Amino acid sequence: MDNETERVRSLVVEAVQAAAALMNTDEVRDQWDEPSALDSMTVGALCAHLVRAAGATIAYLDRTDAQATPDGEVLTPVTYFHAAVDAPIHDQIKTVSANEAVIGHTQMVEKCELLVDQLTQRLSTEPPNRLVGALGGRMLSLDDFCRTRLIEVLLHLDDLASSVGLSTPETDPDGLAIVVDIITGIARHTHGDRAVLHALARTERSNTQIFPVF
Repeated sequence: MDNETERVRSLVVEAVQAAAALMNTDEVRDQWDEPSALDSMTVGALCAHLVRAAGATIAYLDRTDAQATPDGEVLTPVTYFHAAVDAPIHDQIKTVSANEAVIGHTQMVEKCELLVDQLTQRLSTEPPNRLVGALGGRMLSLDDFCRTRLIEVLLHLDDLASSVGLSTPETDPDGLAIVVDIITGIARHTHGDRAVLHALARTERSNTQIFPVF
């Protein structure tokens, strides 16, 4: 396994560990049924969504043949998120998350902690060229899918901390750098480089809302 592959995968494990630790706090337990920082989602539903998003790594590995080859263009983290926004499940996230939150705080923490162990074991054994099928079977590399999980976990880690009045846990800055890079890539893909340049450095000439990208 090359250094970049090992690094990206370790960042995902670290992010999910941080999520499990944050979930396992009195503040999250006591505010489980209260509104979160995300519209129409309780704290519990937010936790459920975070665990499901991270757990998709294992789910997609399990249902993708290890010898599978792409039939068409391979997705990147940027094109993955464009496709994800248009996927049918996107409109069902809040309902699914609310339903999954009914297991309660203790079981959700246990589920997240188990996921840390599963990711640690599984990501250490999969080869660098492993592909996974997502969004109707469209393929992307496992490492790029891990990069998309960093967006999901690190953003929702911040959402969860904000929801219960705690500081966002410190995680490796390399993970945040990957998130910023992908989000900037989404903005460039959607609006073009000049519009992004104006949004970042010449807001007086920016007539398009670039950020947030989601």
